[in-house]
Amino acid sequence: MSNSFFVKPLFFTAQASIVLLAFFVALFFAWHTLSWVNFLYPLLYDTLDFASIIEQYAPLNIHKTGFEQTERAQHIALFGEIVAAINHGGQGLANMVYYDLQGKVVDTFLHQAEVIHLQDVANLLDALTRAAYWAMGLLVLLVVVFKALKHTFNRLAHTLSWTLASLLGLSAMVMAWDAQAIFYALHTLVFPAEHQWFFYYQESLMTTLMKAPDIFAAIAVLLLGLGFLYCAVVLWAINRVLRRD
Repeated sequence: MSNSFFVKPLFFTAQASIVLLAFFVALFFAWHTLSWVNFLYPLLYDTLDFASIIEQYAPLNIHKTGFEQTERAQHIALFGEIVAAINHGGQGLANMVYYDLQGKVVDTFLHQAEVIHLQDVANLLDALTRAAYWAMGLLVLLVVVFKALKHTFNRLAHTLSWTLASLLGLSAMVMAWDAQAIFYALHTLVFPAEHQWFFYYQESLMTTLMKAPDIFAAIAVLLLGLGFLYCAVVLWAINRVLRRD
């Protein structure tokens, strides 16, 4: 039996691993890029009409009062504070406040269950960040091995086409199966069972501010789209390195 019988599947597996690692790393950079621009919240705010949700449900909130009197600029600032906090270990979540039209503090923005949930999100992001660093190290190691063996990255355009097709196919399957049900199921798997993660608009200014779960669908599209672009750049760079004499 020839060595190629074993080498080709091994090479294919290694190349597939590079693609998967590159995409995971690309998602990491896409997340931080989108965090830097607050996930285009001002655009989503206007496009998805967050203002009407806030106007409708803020007066009904059972924990907080007066949020319906706040304005767009403050909503954008509060969302930015949440993004900053979950990307920095949850720092500042309990200290977030909102103001009336005269600039006087009305109340803290989050109640205790929301703080706990967002701290869980921050902890998850910390774990994913550590995983991303490990993925970067493993990706570099595989590239070094490919370089040492003088293997090139075969058919890059074909690989990217298949990656895009896989993303679109997976997205279509999720939508067909029930994206919201999958989203909720993942929450039950990832977060502690004793911690609340689902909040009705009437009990959460956070949910109202984000028009959840609509905002998460939009963020997923942005994240996957930018992640694919970053993945293409990473794979192109790897291909250039492997082809260089």
